[in-house]
Amino acid sequence: MKTFKNLKVGFSFLLCFAINTILVGQDVHFSQFRETPLQLNPAMTALNKDIRIVLNYKDQWRSFVSPYKTFAFAADFNTAMKKKKSNYIGVGLQLFSDNAGDSKMGNSLGSINISGVVKVSDKSKLGLGIMGGFGQRTVNYSALQWETQYNGTIYDAAAPTGESQGGTSYTYPDFGAGLAWTYGKEQQYISANNGVHATFGVSAFHFGLPKYSFYGQNVEKLNSKFIGHGNFEFGIKNTNLLIAPEFLYQRQGEQQELILGSVFKYVLQEGSKYTGIKKSSAISIGMDFRMKDALIASLMYEYSNYAIGISYDVNTSGLKSVTSYKGGLEIALRFVTPNPFSMNNTASFK
Repeated sequence: MKTFKNLKVGFSFLLCFAINTILVGQDVHFSQFRETPLQLNPAMTALNKDIRIVLNYKDQWRSFVSPYKTFAFAADFNTAMKKKKSNYIGVGLQLFSDNAGDSKMGNSLGSINISGVVKVSDKSKLGLGIMGGFGQRTVNYSALQWETQYNGTIYDAAAPTGESQGGTSYTYPDFGAGLAWTYGKEQQYISANNGVHATFGVSAFHFGLPKYSFYGQNVEKLNSKFIGHGNFEFGIKNTNLLIAPEFLYQRQGEQQELILGSVFKYVLQEGSKYTGIKKSSAISIGMDFRMKDALIASLMYEYSNYAIGISYDVNTSGLKSVTSYKGGLEIALRFVTPNPFSMNNTASFK
């Protein structure tokens, strides 16, 4: 019985340690990455929307450990939207908070994004963006249990752990920059559905500068992160169906991630052109694959300027023996202007 308990405690510790190591080595990220444009690239700030507000929530690995919960908020706007300038400045704010495992290991960040957007042609724009802010890491050691605290019969929280403990929180500055290009060719008329939109970008964060340790020494730094992303949307002529292939690649230290997939959007209803009484709506189904990790299924409903999306990660990595293929649930809420269904919207896909 004692051996079984020790093995169970040891396995739980190793599992939590391994997961927390992954989280330290790689930033918080969402499976619905198309709904986190400011987190992907500062150059996406107001690149193809006048106003955008997004809320994100992720609940991960609930099936076998204390759930890992992540909340995010982002808002950005075009400072010249009323003047309709071709070249303008975009401003954005993003906040996120992550809480991981039994130790309640927290990671919070608040930052300001600023972008400069230049009209390259009648159908394309180029954005250059920067971000700057502060992050905070926290941990609760009292919630952890160690093998040495089992006396052979029961768990004794007052027993010494034999482990050295660092501080419970620290803050660090953070910076990033990016470049993005967007293209939009509108349909000739609404029912023609022959428009084409594309967005591609590259970005970099951290630059190896932020200290990342609870022990008050420069023993570890947050690795620089590099991202490449893109999507391409086109309509099937004279139908209500749009197809949007997408990709995301990011590398941070030795950790890397590649997501490939597509979204299939069906326009349920076209809004009234003149009265505005009848609103446009659409439903989207997405299928993406995070290489060597998970299959991501998503569903989104759009109504005029509003949207709600839900996705679920079906774990396919070696961790599936513990998770039983259960990964993480995500929810995204979005408001944008101009209306993404309008014919004069130059980039209807985020």
